[in-house]
Amino acid sequence: MPFIQCYTNLSRDKLPENFVEWLSELGSQVLEKGIERFVTTVIPDMMMMRHGTTDPAMFIQIHSIGSFDAERNPSYTDKLLEAIAEKVNLPAKRVVLHYFPVEKMMVGMRPL
Repeated sequence: MPFIQCYTNLSRDKLPENFVEWLSELGSQVLEKGIERFVTTVIPDMMMMRHGTTDPAMFIQIHSIGSFDAERNPSYTDKLLEAIAEKVNLPAKRVVLHYFPVEKMMVGMRPL
């Protein structure tokens, strides 16, 4: 069950309509996991600094079982940064991704 947490200093009205759904779909495509498995949160209006400025930026954490390793992460990064930067009209250098590998035993939920 992947979890996406998106923190941004953009205000909610500056994010595209249905951004949380779009981000879930993007994660589903890139990680090749069913969208029904995703839990996605978007937290706008954060106090945030990146590269020494408070210009618009995003910090995105992605937690997933069996998805992350040194071979696959660069491909994920390229696809995610390109799509996200285009969608929210930010330079890719203003978006940071943080991958968290999760063990299955660390997630509690009822089966789908």
